[in-house]
Amino acid sequence: MKSMTGHGLAKHHADDLSLEIELRSINGRFLDLRIYQPRELSFFEHPLRKKLSEVLGRGTVEVRVNFQDHREPRLKLNLPKLRKLQALAEEAGSFLELEEMLPLEFYLKEPGIIESTNDLDEDEELTSILYRVLEEAISRLLSSMKAEASGIHDVIHASCERMLESLDLIEKEIQPYKEALFTEMKTRTSELMSSYNHDNLEQRLFQEIAIYIDRYDIHEELSRLRSHIATLLDALKREDDNGKSLNFVLQEMQREANTLGSKFSTSKTFTHILVLKEEVEKCREIVQNVA
Repeated sequence: MKSMTGHGLAKHHADDLSLEIELRSINGRFLDLRIYQPRELSFFEHPLRKKLSEVLGRGTVEVRVNFQDHREPRLKLNLPKLRKLQALAEEAGSFLELEEMLPLEFYLKEPGIIESTNDLDEDEELTSILYRVLEEAISRLLSSMKAEASGIHDVIHASCERMLESLDLIEKEIQPYKEALFTEMKTRTSELMSSYNHDNLEQRLFQEIAIYIDRYDIHEELSRLRSHIATLLDALKREDDNGKSLNFVLQEMQREANTLGSKFSTSKTFTHILVLKEEVEKCREIVQNVA
């Protein structure tokens, strides 16, 4: 398990070339890569996206690439353009009857006369550095995510412990509550029946009361909640589990907790049911940040 929140920064600094790749991730329903890099490194965007898509399932990831190249540039003259420019200059001088020659700086300042032959997408040295720094940044991002997930794991585990304690306390109140409810209803029914005389009516009423009270039985809900908690704890141990599956389990737990509250909210169990609902809701919020 890993969190969607993380940070990874890797650098390469040398006298002739500097490169930094920084990755920042926050939670998101889908994988959203936001890449900011110099235009001259645009060739690297596709492999960058592909690599991040292989290691990240979802989240909003901001990628910033800072690049400075101090290596001696490889330049060449555009000779055809230079000859054409010289010919035009001579033609203009002849037309204006000028004897002065234009200085060399005039030609060299003309855009396109001096061309760069630095094809960065074919630069093996730069490509090697880009991939190495990216791998290091991703490694640090994943380490940060796992460290963050460790805290999430501890919170969920502690919540499960509290929920199990609440379930045990609620279960202890089931039988005493049913007995008290049955005794109270039996007394009231006997008082009402004392003024009537119908064969087998009392027995039938007590049967109906027993059925009615049995509706307050919540052993099935308690059993399902304990099973969901076991599933949740088991999921926390698996590396391949993700926030979506955890959230699904917690949705089922919330549904059972609501049913439990509607069927068996007494003065003695109200606090325990409230704790149960609060812990489920807290876990649902925190797993939104699980990748």
